Amino acid sequence: MKKATISLVATSLLAFFGTSNLMAQKNTETAKSDTAKVAQKAGGTANVMLNASADNGPRAVNIGLPASVGGTVVLENGLPVVYDFMGQMPTAVWRQDNGVSKFQVLNVSETALLASDIGVSVSTWTNRGTETVKGAAGFTTNSFGLLRGDVNISGPLKNGWYYSATAFLNMDPGTFRSNISTFLDKTQIYKGFLNKKYETGQIGIQYKFANSESINAKQSPYIYHKDGSVSRLPGFRIGRDSYLEQSGMINAIDPLTGEAVAWDAMKDGGSTSHVVDILGDQQIGNGMILDYTFRYQYSNSGLYNPYLTAITSSVDPNAAEADLKAGNKRYYYADSPNAPYEGYVQNGMMIFSPKSKKNTVMARVELSKKTENHHWMVGLHNWYYNVDKATSATYSYQFDVAPNPRSLVYDEWTMDADGNGQWVRKTDKSGNSKHNGAMQYYNGFENKMAAVATEKWKINDRFTVDAGTRLEWQRIDGDWYSAEDRKAGGTNWVSGKTSDVKKDWFNFSVTANATWKAFQNFGFLADAYYLQQAGKLSMYAGADDPQIDKCEIPGFAAGVYFNHPMLSLVSKVTSIKRTNFKNNSTFNDPVTGAVDKKTISYDVSTIGWTSDVLFRPFKGFDLHMLLTLQNPKYKNYEFTTSWGQEVNNNDNVARSVSKTLIEIDPSYTFGKFRIWGSARYFSKEYANYPNTLIFKERWETFAGLNYKYDKNVDFGISVVNLLNQSGAQGSISGTNTTNAEQATALYDKPLVGTYIRPFTIEFKTKIRF
Repeated sequence: MKKATISLVATSLLAFFGTSNLMAQKNTETAKSDTAKVAQKAGGTANVMLNASADNGPRAVNIGLPASVGGTVVLENGLPVVYDFMGQMPTAVWRQDNGVSKFQVLNVSETALLASDIGVSVSTWTNRGTETVKGAAGFTTNSFGLLRGDVNISGPLKNGWYYSATAFLNMDPGTFRSNISTFLDKTQIYKGFLNKKYETGQIGIQYKFANSESINAKQSPYIYHKDGSVSRLPGFRIGRDSYLEQSGMINAIDPLTGEAVAWDAMKDGGSTSHVVDILGDQQIGNGMILDYTFRYQYSNSGLYNPYLTAITSSVDPNAAEADLKAGNKRYYYADSPNAPYEGYVQNGMMIFSPKSKKNTVMARVELSKKTENHHWMVGLHNWYYNVDKATSATYSYQFDVAPNPRSLVYDEWTMDADGNGQWVRKTDKSGNSKHNGAMQYYNGFENKMAAVATEKWKINDRFTVDAGTRLEWQRIDGDWYSAEDRKAGGTNWVSGKTSDVKKDWFNFSVTANATWKAFQNFGFLADAYYLQQAGKLSMYAGADDPQIDKCEIPGFAAGVYFNHPMLSLVSKVTSIKRTNFKNNSTFNDPVTGAVDKKTISYDVSTIGWTSDVLFRPFKGFDLHMLLTLQNPKYKNYEFTTSWGQEVNNNDNVARSVSKTLIEIDPSYTFGKFRIWGSARYFSKEYANYPNTLIFKERWETFAGLNYKYDKNVDFGISVVNLLNQSGAQGSISGTNTTNAEQATALYDKPLVGTYIRPFTIEFKTKIRF
């Protein structure tokens, strides 16, 4: 995935559908039928914020399709918190805090209609003020030294005016100690809300300031085995030792000026945002309500993204010339050039985006009316996004395979035509080479204008139909640095002219679902949708023309539900497909080590079966269980690499996706205590696109104990990775073109990849006043 490693942490295909929303907490809207109650019960205990990959944002919900670059879409006050993940990650400008008054998880249909994206989204609304002075404060720490706190105070002023103020601070060291920084996530967010209520509605304004410095890269070396298991590399603990080059400095060539620069990985790759929201609602007669949000957002943001490839070995720096072959390398520490290094060497390509300015203007205006049998909404959305010369500087680099690794420089044994050899230094003094060989650049604006309509129709006491549509006009207008421009410029920075890119698309999406209550506690469910999504300006960041075509996502589902005070069940068979999925991927030549950044296009389709059960055999005890069977496969996935290798991944199973997913969530409440657990099973996953490497099945486990001291004070203790498993997940770096024969050479050898969070104990306190 472009710019970020995506952890496809799975929950279920059930999150697709309007009748079976995956809730982090129960919907505040009271259900009016037994069918709706089924939707709230089945899956109602699943928590999208319970994340085995990170704890600073919602988990990526697996729907059988490739996840978006930034994972889960996040909306605040009805609008996406960022327009494009490539420019800014959602967690850089949004966190869950005590200033949130409403939290929902939107299914795929709702996300397509309201967020113009594919997948499952999180929607939050800010506390606009309260009738009496109220406060809430929370503090969280963990066994690795996390310091996270937030406080919200709200209340009335005079003459219908109300206020709300929130402060959020996060200092997170992660699960390892890095020499780059004590805390690898330093985030502060401040929000102030001023609201005016009047007889027929309310209007308010929110200002938010967010500053975030973070490094989200989580990769580790390990010994990979044929059965898909991994073991510790001697001297290195998976997830417990830092595998970030310890200097934290980016010694690069500025893509805009061609000058040598030294950027700080945390500060220059961080994000600063100023956001102003104006939102309100107005009764306009005849039961109709006009609801609106207007936003201006200024951001200056970057991204630190090290892409690690193969682990190789150095040669003896004192080897005799007769024993050397062309291409042999000898290594020295960059910070101590006379100190030779022998051992494993981690190769990689740094992709660093220094801060660039983004201006976003968004608006949503929605008119709705709710009666006994109908609830309709029509709305107009317009989102404008302008980015000023966003770039990514790239270079090849290498470091020793050790905790808090140090950068290495190297010499290469080079032979002339007469067979004479000599050592030639191939890096600069920092250990870097091939500056901006995969440089990225894009500049310009995008605009989405859409008409949205939804209808919830209760035809009678037994039959209900929901439908929606989004008609969207999308335009991108900017410039990019094509391969031809780069060749004509003849430099490793944007020295020549750039090419204009102007694209227009008309995107059409429609969704529908129906529920038939055949009997008192039993009925049938059906869903169908057809979604369209076009590209973004950031897809033109590379040198190759992405040739953007619209993605089409058709899908349907059919199933049954059963609703009883002791047992609630929803079971569905689903089918979904996505065409023309664009992915800017990195591929490696296993022979020469060449790195190829290439935008590719492919289709993915899957058929699945999901059953979601909530069992309540006695008072206080809940058992939520979830089973998903799926088989997502690639289609039309063929291309040729820059070194001439023909790649064909057709009919391969989607990378990092398990075919079988099981979730078991028991909880028991007694007195002031609640004890809970969550166990998620993931069957075998393929660790690369060619399906030649696997990760064996695994469990992700959580548990906790909550204590409610009184109505104002709560305490909680929870555990991540309760079974203390130490393993890998996601993908293995540098293996995107590894065929079956090449894969055998990797067995019992050191590789590098992503991993699950190690055993962590977390403590939480919440106080209301």
